[in-house]
Amino acid sequence: MSEQFAAEHVVHAYGANVVLHDVGFTLERGRVAALIGENGSGKSTLLKIMTGALTPTGGQLSIAGRSVVFANPGDAQRAGIAVVHQDYNLIDDLSIAENVYALGHPLPRRGPLRRVDRRRLHALVDGLLGELGITLAPGRLVRTLDAVERKFVEIARAMVVRPRFLILDEPTASLEPAAAARVLTLIEQLRDGGAGVALVSHRLDEVTRVSDEVTVLRDGRRLAAVATAATDRRELARLVGGAHAERARVARAGASPATAAPPPAGDTRPPALRLRDVRIAAAGAPIELDVRVGEVVGLTGLLGSGAARLLAMLGGATPLDGVAELGGAATRIRTPIEAQRAGIGFIAEDRKGAGLVPDQSVAENIALASLQRTSRGPWLRRRAIDEQARRFRDEFDIRLPSIHAPVRSLSGGNQQKVLLARALATGARVLVIDEPTHGVDVGGKAQIHTLLRDFAARGGAVLIASTDIDEILDLCDRVGVLRHGELVALRPVGELSRVDLTVLGAEAAA
Repeated sequence: MSEQFAAEHVVHAYGANVVLHDVGFTLERGRVAALIGENGSGKSTLLKIMTGALTPTGGQLSIAGRSVVFANPGDAQRAGIAVVHQDYNLIDDLSIAENVYALGHPLPRRGPLRRVDRRRLHALVDGLLGELGITLAPGRLVRTLDAVERKFVEIARAMVVRPRFLILDEPTASLEPAAAARVLTLIEQLRDGGAGVALVSHRLDEVTRVSDEVTVLRDGRRLAAVATAATDRRELARLVGGAHAERARVARAGASPATAAPPPAGDTRPPALRLRDVRIAAAGAPIELDVRVGEVVGLTGLLGSGAARLLAMLGGATPLDGVAELGGAATRIRTPIEAQRAGIGFIAEDRKGAGLVPDQSVAENIALASLQRTSRGPWLRRRAIDEQARRFRDEFDIRLPSIHAPVRSLSGGNQQKVLLARALATGARVLVIDEPTHGVDVGGKAQIHTLLRDFAARGGAVLIASTDIDEILDLCDRVGVLRHGELVALRPVGELSRVDLTVLGAEAAA
């Protein structure tokens, strides 16, 4: 057996609140160990302990069988532990070389004035990138990089110290499938090079592709630790999500009225949303698309396909180039207020940057787009705001300590439910949502899908953009594939498989 880094019988508590109960997790060099679980399961706390950001209340860490204690992240790094966090931590106005090597590492210098030897710095970084199979010029500014290139730079920065163990927290969460596949290939290369890799991910297809073993946390306890070859995605989803995952499976099988079969050919239900002569790219063909009452339509495509831009137009984040008809009435959408007045509830992908007000309460965040319904003249009716929040809390099963708690204290899935509640509080008839479950755990994902199906079943209509193929197949009635701002395919989901969508995406990219 090769060298191991292990968390053994780890306990952690914040006062009387115990968040980890006798948890174990092991990394072995030359293998990939996945760590999965819902938000709030204890993953983040365990990672902080393993990287020196927290000291456990009980239990121990060991490397090669010898107990170790990390007082801070520097101790962990010196012991051969490196981490790449989910959020990007790069400086846009510095070069790749400066981001990879200069931050936190001694710079190569020359001459009596000890000036930075940029030629040698670039050579060092170029050599490291070459070892990792990454083709990037060290002198490029980070602001010129796309999402996957930025992730490569962060991984390269972690590898400068030649760690024995590398922890990757949601490395593909913000990436479309082709870019995510490049990161997974790099993970396999790191494993084959002898590193022990911990992969924290909500994407179970990625977990089953690259990991050797999977540890499942639920409610701060280790629920299972299994060889990946001995399980599958459905079983992992059941372990992670418990009852929520099972309800989602039953719904997909057609047991719920909210998951009625896609409309048959010749369906006469009226369109809730009709797009005519909509242009995303100046040189591209115009988009013509109907979303019927009671229907969930999904748009997908590679990064830059135009799906996200189309939804931003419908939400008024950027003026719509073309005509939208809602309930038979034509309207031009140029601002978020015009979109809302037309009956569109828009949720952007960036919950924190373009949606929530983190330090305001859950109740206030829900009410933000519908203050005219909860105010009398210039005065807010606090009781009405609170009653509205309690109604959505109960209806959407929003997990929170109080409706007056700051929304930043909620998990990603519950924050997304707050945004959904805000959209529906306006009386929206059409929901337009970009990446509806981005960064949401399996259980929260199932709940959000159920809420969207229920909304459609009650006479609403839903248009989503998603790069998650499983989400598209699980949630949608029809699927559109975009390429360079053009709608190149539109089919009922019953005619598609995961392979079909992958092929369509590949053809669209050709």
